[in-house]
Amino acid sequence: MKISAGGRSVTVVALHGICDDGAKVDVLETRGSVVLSATVEGHGEGSSCTKQAKMQQVTVKLAHPVNDRPVLDAHTGRPVSYKGLQGISS
Repeated sequence: MKISAGGRSVTVVALHGICDDGAKVDVLETRGSVVLSATVEGHGEGSSCTKQAKMQQVTVKLAHPVNDRPVLDAHTGRPVSYKGLQGISS
């Protein structure tokens, strides 16, 4: 995860199948946290689809800067790993 310099957008990497239309990330902001939920758009069908995954960067805009709020994964409830100045952290 990368947070923009002003803290008003967050970019995450989401996985989806190679036959899908792509990943979508929804955001829920509260005073105490930012919660991200990734889903897949346009589930691919057909005999030629494999179970290969594709990584996609998705940027979501926030109504308020992240500041000191934790950014959480809606599916696990855990903090999302981020790339700070010293590399990947969680």
